[in-house]
Amino acid sequence: GRMIVWVVWRLRERRGRWLIVVLLAGCLLFVWARFVEPQRIRVQETVLSGTGAEARLALISDIHLGVYKDRAYLQRLVDRINSLPIDAVVIAGDFTYDPGGRSLRELFSPLAELRRPVYAVLGNHDQQAPGPDIDKELRAALAALDVDVIEGGTVTVRGFRLAGLGDRWAGKDDPAFLATEPSPTSILVLTHNPDSAVDLSPDTTTLVLAGHTHGGQIRIPWLYRHVIPSRYGFDRGEQFLPTPQGRVRVYTTVGTGEIGLPMRLFNPPTIDVLDLRP
Repeated sequence: GRMIVWVVWRLRERRGRWLIVVLLAGCLLFVWARFVEPQRIRVQETVLSGTGAEARLALISDIHLGVYKDRAYLQRLVDRINSLPIDAVVIAGDFTYDPGGRSLRELFSPLAELRRPVYAVLGNHDQQAPGPDIDKELRAALAALDVDVIEGGTVTVRGFRLAGLGDRWAGKDDPAFLATEPSPTSILVLTHNPDSAVDLSPDTTTLVLAGHTHGGQIRIPWLYRHVIPSRYGFDRGEQFLPTPQGRVRVYTTVGTGEIGLPMRLFNPPTIDVLDLRP
């Protein structure tokens, strides 16, 4: 009888220790995801061959200044980009996350310090809830800061054409203008939502650059896939979307800000440096 009591006591003691270990690990993981990882800035370099272009682009997205991220974080982001050997900066939308009544020109003022040309499109959070539609105010602020919003048009960057599509959820991603602007050079498309690639053709588009997914933001294996806002299975990095016109090549960045919960896990804010090669 004493032996049975001793065995039960030892088992309970071991379970208690394991419970403490699990609780401590959970607390540490929460502190990391809430206070450490969202403040990091990772630079990830990717070589993309066969694009018909030769340039180095810094791709960022989903800055989401407002509720969780502020001007000070954007300043750090700009300083890091300025330290990189790149030819241009491309921003794939979602600048804001309910910025309240703050001046957008002041909030985004660090963008004026970027030392390379900056091209951008807007995202769903710039044009709808949470918060009011700030489309016009944001466009005016970005123009004043030398950020070129290229929705519905194209620009030439180091010999290739960069086109801009508006946000899909806002119904502003019609690519019809691409057919009216034939180009002998490669066309890369900058858009917020990677799902916009479904309406594109590999005959006219060599690469789509997008954001929106956050890579799941809190990247708990298996679970994160169920919160990514994509109808076509976009996640992060390079993927190919089958369409009636053929496979469209897409590169999706995980962004630098947060929505919903002010947390990131196994998925830090990232500047994607894309080394484009012909």
